[in-house]
Amino acid sequence: MGIKSFSELKEKVLKMSAKRVVVAAAHDKDVIESVVESMKVGIVKTPILIGDAQKIENIIKDFGENLNDFEIVDSSSDEESGKLAVKYIKEKKAEILVKGKLETVFYLKPILDKETGIKKSGVLSNLTLFEMPSYHKFISVTDNAIIPVPTMEEKKYIIENTKILYNALEIETPKVALLSALEVINTKVESTIDAACLTQMYQRGQIKGFIIDGPLAYDTAIDKKSADSKKLKGSEVAGDPDILIVPNLESGNILGKAYKFHADAKSGGVVLGASVPVVLNSRSDGADRRFNSMLIARSIAEMV
Repeated sequence: MGIKSFSELKEKVLKMSAKRVVVAAAHDKDVIESVVESMKVGIVKTPILIGDAQKIENIIKDFGENLNDFEIVDSSSDEESGKLAVKYIKEKKAEILVKGKLETVFYLKPILDKETGIKKSGVLSNLTLFEMPSYHKFISVTDNAIIPVPTMEEKKYIIENTKILYNALEIETPKVALLSALEVINTKVESTIDAACLTQMYQRGQIKGFIIDGPLAYDTAIDKKSADSKKLKGSEVAGDPDILIVPNLESGNILGKAYKFHADAKSGGVVLGASVPVVLNSRSDGADRRFNSMLIARSIAEMV
């Protein structure tokens, strides 16, 4: 059946050993709160906090925590924080990389550096995992943060990147919906062509370990009745997807925010395709979402 909620995921992760995390630009209350919570439940040990050292120390003291439980590294800029964080990962001083209060460009640039970065797959892709009352299990949206308009080849990597997480969620063969605006191929709508080709690649055994269907409009992907009304009764994915592959970053970003604000969704995210789990939180994310992201990252830490 697989893991269907963050409470179930937390139960699994709590049975694992703690890992060291390094946080780039950690001088933020919500960032440190999520780290402290992760330490208290045993997910994280002796975190490395890079950023404005004085601010970091003050926040830790405000939480009533012992400064000796943390390694604090002073940094003068976001750019330096991002580079130092990746350096700690490369030197194997930490096993999970976490974004703090810095701009995404300063976080991703050292990760993607061809000489000193930690990219492992053909592409890096961000996945957000959602739990919401209106759906019967976890559902994820990818890529919603890194690749503006992925090519068909990049979408193949995006699909394959998800396998590691779904292994952790104990879902042997995740169902993948390739989203577009319609369910038929239209040569003027490139996402329909990509989806049809990727579905054919799956059917011919070129993509393994998934059940894939597309193109699917959102209603037919997520709702079985809508799929049946459009004569998609043979689809193994329609009405029951685990993963939504969006046609571009904008649609993924909008969909995720709609879930957050209108579907009472709990969420967490992780960047896949690197040599370690990478957490790419928004600067506006609260401590709860950051903690959920830490759970996801820890669940795959041995698998990357």
